[in-house]
Amino acid sequence: MDLDERDGRIHVGKVFGNKKDCQISLAIYAIKSQFHFKQTRTKVDSFVVECPDEHCDWRVTAHEIRVCGYYEIRKAQLDHSCPIESRQGYKSKATSRVIAAVYKAKFGEPGKGPVPAELQRLVLEDLRGTASYMKCYRAKEKVIMDIRGSEEDSYLKLPEYLHMLKLANPGTVADLETEVDEDGDERFLYMFLAFGASIDGFKKLRRVLVIDGTHLGGKYKGVLLTASGQDANFQIFPLAYAIVDSEDTEAWTWFLQKVERILADSPSLAIISDRATSISNAVKRVYPSAQHEACIVHSARNVNSRYSSKNLAKMVTAAATAYRQRDYRELYAKVRATNSACGVYLGNIGVAHWSRSNFAGERYNIMTSNIAEQLNNALREGMTSPIMELVIFIQRMMTRWFCARRKKAEKHRGVVSVEVDKEMTSNMATMKGSKVNSVSNWTCEIVGKFGGKERVMLAEKQCSCKYFDKIKIPCGHAMIAADSLGVTYETLVGHWYKTSTWRETYGGIINPEGDPRDVDVPEHVKNMVLMPPLTTRPAGRRRKNRIPSTGEFPVAKKTKLVPNKCGRCRCEGHNRTRCTNPI
Repeated sequence: MDLDERDGRIHVGKVFGNKKDCQISLAIYAIKSQFHFKQTRTKVDSFVVECPDEHCDWRVTAHEIRVCGYYEIRKAQLDHSCPIESRQGYKSKATSRVIAAVYKAKFGEPGKGPVPAELQRLVLEDLRGTASYMKCYRAKEKVIMDIRGSEEDSYLKLPEYLHMLKLANPGTVADLETEVDEDGDERFLYMFLAFGASIDGFKKLRRVLVIDGTHLGGKYKGVLLTASGQDANFQIFPLAYAIVDSEDTEAWTWFLQKVERILADSPSLAIISDRATSISNAVKRVYPSAQHEACIVHSARNVNSRYSSKNLAKMVTAAATAYRQRDYRELYAKVRATNSACGVYLGNIGVAHWSRSNFAGERYNIMTSNIAEQLNNALREGMTSPIMELVIFIQRMMTRWFCARRKKAEKHRGVVSVEVDKEMTSNMATMKGSKVNSVSNWTCEIVGKFGGKERVMLAEKQCSCKYFDKIKIPCGHAMIAADSLGVTYETLVGHWYKTSTWRETYGGIINPEGDPRDVDVPEHVKNMVLMPPLTTRPAGRRRKNRIPSTGEFPVAKKTKLVPNKCGRCRCEGHNRTRCTNPI
């Protein structure tokens, strides 16, 4: 109900959709007109509201129209003869049900709409009344329930929705895994979703897969598992999603088995995740040939938590991100010299599992699982929604991303993507003052302005600094050598970073689902009665903020430094107890 439309007059013959709408409209009318009333008589097909003052004649009678179920105002005496103090109870009419009806239009999209604190402000401004935080929280829950239906209804609609999504997007993989309870009811267990456009686009990317899981905030517990990569412009490229009951080995194995049908196991595939045992066990089962590496951020947090030393964690990060073996050995030796127990701990993990220079595969510039963290952050608004609303939120987000990035790639004129161009420009800027000594037609020695020497082999696309070898983007040494030998930069850049590949990645389109009334839905899908899982969340307000990982600390807010002021003359920069300025 729009507030501006519901402040009109109440008159005999006015019709409302049902009894609830009639009662809410009367309450809004009373709030806007600043008077109070009470319901004095209620029957199955009628009710009466009157002024609390027994000497006042204000009275409204509403009856049900039996043919259609509408409610009509049959009698209305709207003149007040009571004093103003009798009308001050109008603020109590701003119940959670009324607040929900007034601001329902603001909650149209999943994850959108004002929070309870903002609803408190709106009630104060629009209805000129006060409402507690919990009353506004209940109002928000009522709105969401009215718009999206119950959590149970969401599970019932899910099979048909996934079927329509597959019809609208050829090549899309959407599977449901169910279990049968003791009563014979079919209950939700797992769900997997990968859009056809994502599957086709991921084949153009570097073979690096980042996997992660985050807990959902709906009524029924669950975990959202994601598998994603990075496109030519260093942006998130989601491949697959799954909703499971928990982050255990069984759930991760089921998810990776579905992903493996899309992205086959290969020694050239690199998988990056945190060091959770369930993930490690699942990767070994499903992707035995792939190279599995730990996120360096999580490793550094574990070191910080275990040994209570941020400086030690920074040293481990520096050793892990080193490109050359000699740099790695020097930094790792410093770690062991600082804390021998940490050196043993990292050795037990396996240096190939956490250091770039010892990694057997190719992980390029992806050293962390930040891609997955950013994806989780983008999905945060839909995390507390019912399961089907979450899937709709994912579809809409993917549609927006593909459309916007397709347009950006088509407008770009350079040979390489925007971010790669910036990276190459930055690499070139660091080489000012360097000299080039030619060794052969394709090999040069670069002498830096501080005397450092690096050897560049353009034919092999290698440099002794190892940046060129690992990232597949020419370093500053390679770019200077290319200028000296007359080689174009585009021949040195990996094809994954080129604009043509960027455009091909987003060549597919992600469409919204169609109307099931326009197609013949299979009987097994139409008649499927999918019940929610047996696990439910405890009562109370649902948590939205992510639980910090081990060793992770919240970032302190930056506060503006206020200079000290003298208590006598208010001058700055002096001791508060002693002023040197004469008065």
